[in-house]
Amino acid sequence: MSEEESKFKFANLKLNGAKEVSEYATKFLTETEYLITNTIPAKIFSLEKMSKEEFEVYDINDSSLDADTGIPLTGLRHQIDYSLEDPPNHTSTNHVDGISPGGAKKRKFTPEATEDETAANSKPMQVIPCNKKVTRLIDLLKPEIKHIIETCEKVQMWIQLLIPRIEDGNNFGVSIQEEVLNEVSRIQSECIGYLDYISRYYITRAKLATKVAKYPFVDDYRRSVKEIDDKQFLNMKISLNEIRNQYLLILDIVSKNYEKIKVPRTVRTQNMY
Repeated sequence: MSEEESKFKFANLKLNGAKEVSEYATKFLTETEYLITNTIPAKIFSLEKMSKEEFEVYDINDSSLDADTGIPLTGLRHQIDYSLEDPPNHTSTNHVDGISPGGAKKRKFTPEATEDETAANSKPMQVIPCNKKVTRLIDLLKPEIKHIIETCEKVQMWIQLLIPRIEDGNNFGVSIQEEVLNEVSRIQSECIGYLDYISRYYITRAKLATKVAKYPFVDDYRRSVKEIDDKQFLNMKISLNEIRNQYLLILDIVSKNYEKIKVPRTVRTQNMY
């Protein structure tokens, strides 16, 4: 067994399949070092290329990112049951023969209606489309977010496996390992937050599109949909550049402390005179 493999003898622990687990740990260390030395540098350049080819071709100052909601000024009134809402400024709750105080006839639920009758009376719903350009960029960004999160997870485990057993003294190298571990954990947490931006974008845009459908004559609502698209585009562009920078930070902090990460404790001792 090599010196690298000897680290995973699991001491006096009677572990079932100890040899297989030791081989797995050794393989994991080798693959993670390849990830750091080869995959991360390649990712930095590929993300720089993606930023120029996919994001810099759009300009939020013109209409290149605009998306038509497809809602006419007349709105989608036939799809919204306004009769279920009482007219404003009416405090009376008395209804006679299904007539509301404002004179609007309330819809009654008839459980006897068949599915065929319901289908005949229903009208096809008009779909309010999402911004396909922004969605395409999101589809490009999400795999990159997933990859850096997984990369941070592997680097953290790589450092954890290299941390020696707890002993008194000579722990300077271990403290360096812990500092690098905390920095990589911080980067991972920040990258997970990028996914929250995406989900919040869809929720916010859906609420604004609903407002446009209900109040199509209010131009501010239509304008707010464009503004949320522009904001999301900037968020994605910034996130992509930050992911590239995070890869660079991981590479930088690991390379500067590589010797102490690999060998946190030295067997040699210095005598003081």
